[in-house]
Amino acid sequence: MDNIIIFSIIAVIVVIYAIYRVSFWKKRVKIETREAEDAVSSSFKKLREKIEKNVEMLDNKPGLSEEEKEIRDKLQEALDSSEEIIKKEISDIQKELD
Repeated sequence: MDNIIIFSIIAVIVVIYAIYRVSFWKKRVKIETREAEDAVSSSFKKLREKIEKNVEMLDNKPGLSEEEKEIRDKLQEALDSSEEIIKKEISDIQKELD
């Protein structure tokens, strides 16, 4: 009978500790995910500004060629697409954590 009580107490302690560790891990992952999202947003903002600045330099030249326009448009599309995909993945991670 004493062994059952001791075993039960140990089992309860292990379960409580496991719940604590999972909760701690989940909070930590949420924090890291939020930081990753902020870093991605900041990086894309800087990248977008740099691309826009370079495109403006191209635009200031008289007669932007069709090839230059195509390059500009493809860069902007790639940037938008990449940002959307990464933000969606971060959002999916956040949903899994909730």
